Amino acid sequence: MRKNKIKKTVRTNITGIAHNGMSVGRTPEGMVVFVERGAPGDVADVLLLHKRKGSWYGRVEHLVEGSAHRTEPHCAHFGHCGGCSWQHIAYLEQLRQKERWVLDAMQRIAKIETPPLEPILPAAETQYYRNKLEFSFSTSRWYEVPGTAADDDSGGALGFHRPGNFNKVIDIRHCHHQGGDSNAIRNFVREYTQKHALEFYDIRRHEGLLRSLMLRSNLRGEFMCILTLGKEEPEKIAQLSTALRDAFPSICSMYTVHNPRLNDSLYGLPFQKIFGESYLSETLDHAQFLVGPSSFFQTNSRQAAKLFQLVDSYCSLTGKEHVLDLYCGVGSIGIYLARNAARITGVETVPEAIDDARRNAAANGLSNCEFHVAEAEQLDLPAWAKNCGAPDIVVVDPPRLGLHPKVCTELLELAPEKIVYVSCNPATQARDIEWLSPRYQLERVRPVDMFPHTNHVESVALLSLCR
Repeated sequence: MRKNKIKKTVRTNITGIAHNGMSVGRTPEGMVVFVERGAPGDVADVLLLHKRKGSWYGRVEHLVEGSAHRTEPHCAHFGHCGGCSWQHIAYLEQLRQKERWVLDAMQRIAKIETPPLEPILPAAETQYYRNKLEFSFSTSRWYEVPGTAADDDSGGALGFHRPGNFNKVIDIRHCHHQGGDSNAIRNFVREYTQKHALEFYDIRRHEGLLRSLMLRSNLRGEFMCILTLGKEEPEKIAQLSTALRDAFPSICSMYTVHNPRLNDSLYGLPFQKIFGESYLSETLDHAQFLVGPSSFFQTNSRQAAKLFQLVDSYCSLTGKEHVLDLYCGVGSIGIYLARNAARITGVETVPEAIDDARRNAAANGLSNCEFHVAEAEQLDLPAWAKNCGAPDIVVVDPPRLGLHPKVCTELLELAPEKIVYVSCNPATQARDIEWLSPRYQLERVRPVDMFPHTNHVESVALLSLCR
């Protein structure tokens, strides 16, 4: 169905930020409008673009009165790149909005009138906090300045896809997401590949040599480079790899992966090491983690340590507990908790993640951790507990969809003393807390800002068994 389009400007008082990350306001007539790049407190003339599911969407055409919460964006690509869309909002206001979202979810969805909400845990660093970025090569560049060959597809780009226009890539010269040598490495790769005429990928024709450049880094400033290739030209890639290694001592590892698919999924594809270490090592407090080219790992290392500390404090381990870690991924939370627990059992559906978890447990010298490949909803928790020992504490860190209803039902039957729920979606977390409410009381809940300048927020909740 075609969107209902209209060209009309309306005066709008922007009052807050919706869960989709857009600001929301009302016109004097009471019409609700979702606005791109607005800030709470703005008065703006908003150009209405379209109506979807009963709501109007628009963008600021003229700022009549700027909010006190507005600040100058720090990135030259802001407004074109969708990577950090809240740069125009002061960080304290970002935190206030995210905290409000968690509070609203607990009140409205979990039906808790006065939730035990603790202050949001802010990020110490609001720039250069990511340890992983992926940049796309493209023959089709998005020109940010109007009139500079905006319709010319001949210019290559290495950067991020333009939001709403996946065929175009913004040529990123400086990104504030990842620190160290990240920008220098990317710019070097662009200049080298253009100078030596290495083909950028044509997403329309699905042909070309270079598809993407992924940069993984650790807190020591070391990098792993992963090149995704549309075809195999080993001699050209070997020359590029040598040039990178000579130019950047911080690059300790380089991989390639050949992706012949029409989509960008790398699942199941083999990675080939070109040089260096097999893994990037990261240390968070007392725990060490080995990160491979395809490993899932928390993207903000410093804030991940704070998140793990919070989970640890909610668990209040004495050394006697058996902890069941559902949706454990590469085992990072369980491994962090292991030194104060009698036993850690991790469950994850992705076999490669379990391989990483076992490798990480061995790297930390842990003998009290075991990890199993299984889907949480197919595990039959009560039967499993009879065979393997009932857990005292269950830690869950599900995907955005939250817990499967069967998992909630089985947790009620299993009845561990505590459930610590880590979530990247306060709405589904609140839904599951309400589901568990017949036997569990929400003791504490705290938002964690893992991704400043975005509309993403994590939330950690402690549920205790009712007596």
